[in-house]
Amino acid sequence: MTIFKNKEEYKKWIEMEDWYQTINLKSGLKTAGKAPTHLREPLFEKFDLENKSFLDIGCNSGQYCFLAKDKGASKVVGIDIEKKRIAQAKTLAENEGYDIDFEKRSIFDIDTFPKFDVVFCIAVLTEIQDIFGAIEKLKKVIGKMAYLELELAKPIFYFSHSKYWLKGYPNLSRQNAVAEVRQTHNDKWVISPSFEVLRAAFGEEFKLTRKEGGVRYDLVEVTRVSK
Repeated sequence: MTIFKNKEEYKKWIEMEDWYQTINLKSGLKTAGKAPTHLREPLFEKFDLENKSFLDIGCNSGQYCFLAKDKGASKVVGIDIEKKRIAQAKTLAENEGYDIDFEKRSIFDIDTFPKFDVVFCIAVLTEIQDIFGAIEKLKKVIGKMAYLELELAKPIFYFSHSKYWLKGYPNLSRQNAVAEVRQTHNDKWVISPSFEVLRAAFGEEFKLTRKEGGVRYDLVEVTRVSK
């Protein structure tokens, strides 16, 4: 983490760094990200963050944490498994004047966290092998609502000889009891659940709604309906 003496040094550092997120900084500078992550910024117009707490799981270089602070969030925490991205986020926060807690931590290491009013989990669940274990962790920190972006299975028709499928499921239609297995870019095998399977995994404590605005994958709003 470095506090630069002047804007030219700061700008030079930004230009030399490798960025994934495209961040429009309040200093007037911009990171040359590989992805159009700024397209998610309109999501922040949809909810009130004034004096609210905000957690970004998989925060990368901190883009959405900065936006949360700009929208008046009182407590902002960003976590990511990549040391390099956390270092970038901390440096940007120091030089842009943001009071944000950035930590190198995975979704499986959030047991000590309290509940947050708003949680972002963007393109994280879709890269995790134990997606249902991750959902159980995620449920514990959602105080009011969350936005998830992940790849969902979209079955047109499904048939199985499994006795469980033939008997039916209590809270899930047979046709939608689907999860697809796919291989990631780093040769991991992960599961993409259907929306109905995802909803069943969250349970009756939460209401799930499909939303428009996903940049890479499907966007889902999760709202806690019971304490």
